[in-house]
Amino acid sequence: MLFFRSSQILLIGGAVLLSAAEEQNLPSPVPGAAAFLQRHPESDVNKDGILTAEEKLEFSKDLAIQKLGGNYVYYQMKVPMRDGVNLATGIFLPKTPGKKSTVLCRTAYSIWAASNFDTTRLANKNLVYVCQDLRGDGESEGAGTVDLTSFDNEINDGYDTIDWIIQQPWSNGKVGMTGQSGHGFATYMAYLANHPNLVAADTNVSGGNAHLYWTYHNGVKREMYYRWLAQRNIPIPVWPKPGIEMFDREQYRQTVEAAAKDNEAVFIARTGWYDIFAESALDYFRDFAKDGSLFVRVDPSGHGGMKGKPFPKREVPAEWKLPDFTEVLKDQDAATPAKSRMAYYLMGDGTDPNAPGNVYKSTDVWPVPHTPTAWYCHGDGTLSLQKPGAEGSLTFSYDPRDPVPSAGGDVFIHQGVGPLDQRVLKDRKDILRFTSEPLTEPVEITGKVFAELYVSTDVLDTTFTAKLIDIYPDGHEAVVRDSIIMGRFHQGFDKQVPMAKEQIYKLTLDMWSTALVVNKGHRLAVHISSSNSPKYEVHPNTFDPVNSFEQSPVANNTIYLSAEHPSHVILPVVSVE
Repeated sequence: MLFFRSSQILLIGGAVLLSAAEEQNLPSPVPGAAAFLQRHPESDVNKDGILTAEEKLEFSKDLAIQKLGGNYVYYQMKVPMRDGVNLATGIFLPKTPGKKSTVLCRTAYSIWAASNFDTTRLANKNLVYVCQDLRGDGESEGAGTVDLTSFDNEINDGYDTIDWIIQQPWSNGKVGMTGQSGHGFATYMAYLANHPNLVAADTNVSGGNAHLYWTYHNGVKREMYYRWLAQRNIPIPVWPKPGIEMFDREQYRQTVEAAAKDNEAVFIARTGWYDIFAESALDYFRDFAKDGSLFVRVDPSGHGGMKGKPFPKREVPAEWKLPDFTEVLKDQDAATPAKSRMAYYLMGDGTDPNAPGNVYKSTDVWPVPHTPTAWYCHGDGTLSLQKPGAEGSLTFSYDPRDPVPSAGGDVFIHQGVGPLDQRVLKDRKDILRFTSEPLTEPVEITGKVFAELYVSTDVLDTTFTAKLIDIYPDGHEAVVRDSIIMGRFHQGFDKQVPMAKEQIYKLTLDMWSTALVVNKGHRLAVHISSSNSPKYEVHPNTFDPVNSFEQSPVANNTIYLSAEHPSHVILPVVSVE
């Protein structure tokens, strides 16, 4: 092991302290300098209009120390992982003597974004704060070694970093991890490492496994793949399309099962029903709550500002509030209820003060008890609880050169997020619409929504989309959930099989979860199409990937609506209290 002593700080485990010369030789001007200067004009010390790496380092360091309460020193070094990759790591160490708990943020947004992110809530708590660039990011080594199909490398890197922390003389052996959005996926993945010294993992609007929650949905690329990875300076070519990524779901299931065994870390997550990562928190609660210590809050919110019909603001009852992350680090038993719990906002009609819903509820299991209830699509455009009684089908044309625009839902932050009105798409001829009669009683839908579509096409591969919509009495068509799937996965996500022309296939779309009371007088609707752009990649209607839409055929896609092939959605219906 290597030992380095400076100002009574001992660093153990092969860490390499960055010299002042190395810090000053970082790229200049730094990426994002214009935005940083706009927020912090005083960071430009010599007032030459150029933010150098040295200026940003000094300003960020001083700002973070100020936010932490002022009584801190800062060190930056590189910490080795098990494969020899060294990760840039910043340490904010209290000047007070003695061993302390550590808060770790492993981030894709640079040490300095992390150092100024959570520092206010850690102020004056006498905690060591460690910020680390992920492999291949920022000042860390490891370009090209990141597993973008799963983020599985963050399991080992999180474990190794915690292992390094607890060897340091300032560590009392307790480590907590934290992070929001892009700061948080390493926290999700480190929970799967099941390190005995990880006391608590605290996340906000983030998610874990890359394929399942970030970059693909039902095997189709999400806009996240292009936009977010590009922000991390990871070039992702737009072509060829369709983008295909095979993912070992069985291996991930085994990883989850192993992580659930004797995992004593407290896991805390905040998300929203329109957050692009929401299902990750719900799946963690499903998989780990029974034997673990999981605390989740789901709000009527998204990843960015909400638009569409608003939901009334409600306070979470005090007894359901999430444990305080820093208090858990002090005394896990005293700060944590004995049983896992999820508090979730049950959405309702926010325009009607007497409508059911719009309250927080609590559960110790997910999914909550419910009755899977099928609502069937009919050839006359209706949606009902009755199965179709006769042969029926509807066909629409899908041209990838003219995709259906995204309109709300859990789109990413750059688009309108939330229950937007789908009437903006009313003139589209490539959307099949099925609408119920006005409900005579409220219907509560809490849990995972599925669409089961019987389809055929005249191309070898295409996509099919489905939306669940709550239609208000004033006509507003609020999107609740939406989803997509490629026809090539009709035999499962572990294999790709071309579609035979005109053959009927059953496709099951996981539409993720919601909690909503559709009020009396509202109508339910299901919209079916083949595109939702830019939320999902536009499919070229070819089985083999192509580099443009120039030769893309127009697909004639058919949805079957018969007794033998009854296309429908399955809603998790809960008795309205």
